[in-house]
Amino acid sequence: MSRVSRIVALLVVLLSSFQVSAGQTTLMARTGMPFDQALTAVQELLGEYGYTVAHIQKCDGGMAKFGYHSDKYQLVFFGKLEEVRRVSHAHPELIPFLPLKLAVFAEGKETVVVALDPLELGRYLPDPHLQIQLARWHSDLTSMLAEIREGF
Repeated sequence: MSRVSRIVALLVVLLSSFQVSAGQTTLMARTGMPFDQALTAVQELLGEYGYTVAHIQKCDGGMAKFGYHSDKYQLVFFGKLEEVRRVSHAHPELIPFLPLKLAVFAEGKETVVVALDPLELGRYLPDPHLQIQLARWHSDLTSMLAEIREGF
C-alpha cells in the first residue's frame, strides 16, 4: 500500500468516527457552496491565515475502492513551512500528520470540510511548546471552518 493510500485510509477512518467522548477528534464545516467554490474558498482562506497549500490530492477513485462514493473528494495538504519543520524536528512521531490536511468532499448539494483537530496530536505529548503550536492551529482551523460555514 502506497504512502498516499495509507494517508487516505487513515483519513477515512478518522472521518467515519466522529467521536465526541473526551474531546472532538475532528473539526467540520458544512456549507451550501458547490464543491468547486468551497475548494476555492478553502484555498483562499488558508492564504489569508498565512498558510501555504502544499498539495491537493484528488481521492474520488481511491475512495470508491473503500466503498465510499462521493461526487468529488479532495485532500488539501497545507501548513506554514517553518512551523511544520520545527514540530517535525522536535516530534518526529508527528511527521505522518504533517503538513496539516483538510478533506473537502461533496455531499449532495452541500460541501463538507473536515480536519483532524490538531489538539488531538498533543494528547500524549506533554511538551508545552507543542501544546501552544497545536492550540494555534486549532484556533485557525476553527475560525476558517466558521467562515466556510457562514458562506465565506
